[in-house]
Amino acid sequence: MILNHASLSVPGSDRDLISEWLKDVVSGMNGLIQNNVASKSLRMSQGFHDTPCLSGYSLNDACQELRRQGYRDEYISLLRLGAKMPLLSDIGESVKDRFRACEERTLPASDGEPLVLCAIADGIAVGFPSEPIWDHDRLSISFDELLPDETISEASEEIDQLTRSAHAEPISDRHRARLRAGIDPLNLWENRQAIFPNLVFGPDVKDNLQDSSHLFPTIVRKLADLDRSAGDWRDMGGPAPPWRTKVSPESINTMEKPARRKARMFRSHRGMSELFEWHARCGSGYRIHFRFDRDSREIEIGYIGPHLPL
Repeated sequence: MILNHASLSVPGSDRDLISEWLKDVVSGMNGLIQNNVASKSLRMSQGFHDTPCLSGYSLNDACQELRRQGYRDEYISLLRLGAKMPLLSDIGESVKDRFRACEERTLPASDGEPLVLCAIADGIAVGFPSEPIWDHDRLSISFDELLPDETISEASEEIDQLTRSAHAEPISDRHRARLRAGIDPLNLWENRQAIFPNLVFGPDVKDNLQDSSHLFPTIVRKLADLDRSAGDWRDMGGPAPPWRTKVSPESINTMEKPARRKARMFRSHRGMSELFEWHARCGSGYRIHFRFDRDSREIEIGYIGPHLPL
């Protein structure tokens, strides 16, 4: 995440509005971190004390006002962010070289630098919805780039932008869509926490994915539906997830037969044998078996494969 300090310059003197915006954007940042879309850090051109929101009122002042208003969790979240300053701190040399050859075309040079860095380093611009241009989850920026042959190229890029908590979901969706594009069973397993951040997987699923490669695109789509259901459940609560796909438990007749019940026991991520009674259809004759815990609001995948014996 990269702070777009240009969006923090708020016309007028409404400190209460700044507090509302700051509280809301911190919630969105926490959502991106929780969904493994962004790391727990904020790259900045300068420190909180030196970043103005109003004349004589800095970003640090706005943070302290959150604390005084009783928004302790939001205040602590800001404190725990690892601020990276100046803007190019701990950036690779190749990115630095390209960045130094670029200049944003619509903002003054220093104000445009965070947006250019977002474009060339796949960053997420974070700020306030202080102007209509900033009040979107995507932002188109234009910049000039000095090429190695000393010619100047005009470039245009779309970048992710978070200025409201509601922007976190579409940004997360795009991030997961990019991760899912072109994946295979092995790298899905290796990156499962980033691709499906709301699901837990038992250890047997790794081999299940390899054995089910002929249905892999269908499996990915179905897991995506279950992942969204788990995320909605975490946010909305309730006795069961608000399902985004058809799911069902096994019949009473099936569960009363010891052998059939045993066939639906799989290792959980905690290493214990658990009952994975619920299932979703996945292609012809295939099932995804899972369990959900009402206390932790956790959905765990235990088995993906052919229909279990009846």
